Amino acid sequence: MSDAKLSTGVPQPQGFGEDPLFYFTKIFVRFLQVVFATFEKGSYQWQSDLELTDIIISDQGVVGSDVIEKHPSIVCMRGPANWANVSMDQFKGFDFETGARWHTDLVSASMLYNCLAKEGLEAQRIAWIAGYATRVLKRNLLRAGLHRVGEDISYGSEQDADSLMPDAVKDLKVVQVTVPFFFQDTYSIAPVDNLLLKDLDLRLTSQVSSPLPDRSLRPPALRGRVLQYEKAISLTQRVLAKKATQKK
Repeated sequence: MSDAKLSTGVPQPQGFGEDPLFYFTKIFVRFLQVVFATFEKGSYQWQSDLELTDIIISDQGVVGSDVIEKHPSIVCMRGPANWANVSMDQFKGFDFETGARWHTDLVSASMLYNCLAKEGLEAQRIAWIAGYATRVLKRNLLRAGLHRVGEDISYGSEQDADSLMPDAVKDLKVVQVTVPFFFQDTYSIAPVDNLLLKDLDLRLTSQVSSPLPDRSLRPPALRGRVLQYEKAISLTQRVLAKKATQKK
């Protein structure tokens, strides 16, 4: 993970906080920490104190390679994430009061448990425990906002750690567990006469030009005369006019 500092400014709220992908990474890390915390001392028991814990469980780049070298470890890394496009325009509904449009869609993603140990058999054992706990206790992850988690878990073969993680300590073995999951994201678009949307439409329209010299895209006209629109009637205005009529 890069050592570059992240911006400390106030982020725009998006989904589960600013970054839902990082949010779910933290969910998986905490899930594994709680599971391994229930084990007996000497049997991969997790503790927050790095001097007392039997196993390290973290996301990528939280602890250094010198710490991972001393203990077996599980490093959670997010795999690819993609919009599912489950419906046309992902349209959910329309708010006639505000003029806002609501959209919703599923995002398919996966979490990778990189189980590290000096011996390949130990890495495989930790991988099986982590994957098995995810499958058996999947209802707890469902309550956290994930969908279809713990269904299609797969276990990779034993490999040298540096083949998957370039910054890993040499002579460590890794077995990777892949945990696919979905989460739902819902968002709204402001009314059609919102100033930002108007500015976007205006700027995009004014900067689009035809590559042909005679400009094949022509403005609307009637009997050769170009139509002029001094003021466009927005959908919100129509809604307000309808309300006023109903009151009368």
